Amino acid sequence: PARIAIKEDGYELLPSAVSIGGGTLRLSGDYGAGMSLKARLEGLDVAMANAFMPGLGLGGTVNGSVDFAQENAASFPQADARLTLANFTRTSSSTVSEPVNMNLVGKLLADGAEVRSVVRRRGSVIGRMAANLRPLPASEGPWMARLLEAPLSGGIRYNGPAATLFSFAGQPGQSLTGSVGLAADFSCKLMDPCLKGVVKGRGLTYENQAYGTRLSEMDLEGAFTGDRFALRSLNGKAGDGTIKANGFVSLSAAGGYPMDIKVELDDARLAKSSSLSASASGSLRFQKKPSETPLLSGEIRLPETRYQIVMDS
Repeated sequence: PARIAIKEDGYELLPSAVSIGGGTLRLSGDYGAGMSLKARLEGLDVAMANAFMPGLGLGGTVNGSVDFAQENAASFPQADARLTLANFTRTSSSTVSEPVNMNLVGKLLADGAEVRSVVRRRGSVIGRMAANLRPLPASEGPWMARLLEAPLSGGIRYNGPAATLFSFAGQPGQSLTGSVGLAADFSCKLMDPCLKGVVKGRGLTYENQAYGTRLSEMDLEGAFTGDRFALRSLNGKAGDGTIKANGFVSLSAAGGYPMDIKVELDDARLAKSSSLSASASGSLRFQKKPSETPLLSGEIRLPETRYQIVMDS
C-alpha cells in the first residue's frame, strides 16, 4: 500500500515500496509550493525499459539512490544520484554484448552540477567520464538555461567494445559491434562546447534488423576539434560492395548543429530483408547550415532492387 498524507501546505508520500520483477523501488517525498523525492533502487531489472521501447534489448540490474529537492518553481534544485549498473548487456537478433558494470555519481548543487562515471569489464576499467558545470552565471533565468550557460570542464576516456557505447544511444533494432577507442576533453559551455580529442574504431559491424542492413569490416577515424566532430574517414563493406564517408558534425546547440557528411557507395547492399532488398552506387551529401533546413543531395543508381507491398485485408 502507498499512503499519501494531506498537509496544510501540500501532500506527503509516506515511505512506499513497489515490487518490479525481482527488484524493489522505494519512494517517499512531498509536494506543495516545492517538491522533494527520495528513491531507492534495489536490484531493479533494466529489461523493464524494453516494455516502453521494444527492441532495445537491454539487460542487467541497477541499484542505488536518487534524491531531488526544489523549494519552489523558481529556485535552483538540488539532486544527488548514486547508481550502480551490474552486468549491463544489449541483445540483438544475432549478438549479445559482453556484460559490463558501471558506477555513476551525479549532483546538482547550489553552484552548479557535476557527474562522474566508471565502466568496468571483467574487473578492469575500460572507460571513465567526468564533467563539471560551475559556477552558475549570476542571472535570474530558468535553472536549466543557467546550467547550459555555466562553464564546462571535464573529459572522457574509453577503450572497449563499441556495443557498450552504442547501447546508450537507445536505437531499437540496431547494433554496433567491434572495438572503439575514444579520448576527448571538453570546455567552454554545454550549449557551445569546445572539444579536443580523437576516436578510432576497428573491425566494426553495424546491423539494422528492420531493413537487413549489414555494414561490416568498418574502420573509423575521427577527431574532436572546437565544437565539432570531424569524421576523417569511414570505410567498410556492404554485401559485395563498399561504403566510404567523411565530413563533420557540430555539437553546438547555439549554432544549430550544422553538419556536412559525404558518402560514397559502390554496389553497396543497403537492405536485405523479406520486404526490401537494394544495392546502390553513387554519392550522397547531407548538409545543414546554421538557421537553414537540412539538405540531402546526390545521385545514386539502384541496379538491383526488390520490394514487397503488404496490404491488410
